[in-house]
Amino acid sequence: MGDVLSVRMDEELEKRLAFLMEKKKIVDKSSYVRQLIDRSLSDDLLDYLSEEVAARHISIWKAASIAGIPLRAMMSELAKRNISMYDEQALTEDLIFAEGR
Repeated sequence: MGDVLSVRMDEELEKRLAFLMEKKKIVDKSSYVRQLIDRSLSDDLLDYLSEEVAARHISIWKAASIAGIPLRAMMSELAKRNISMYDEQALTEDLIFAEGR
């Protein structure tokens, strides 16, 4: 399976977890917490990769590859975060190409 991770939860966090598990009728606490961690890590990874793309440290293609998602999905994530995928230099190059210069 994998490594075992032991986590101490404060009372408020435990209450929220118990509330959701009861309302969603979840009985396997361990499995549910793994799902929550997976979702949180995926979101955090996408946040980090989006910042790297915005800073022009990595390409959109590379970010998609690292995240394990299709290029279109990565582009959608960038759009959600209002990160421009098209800069002035790319626009200039495209205009020059379109004009046939």
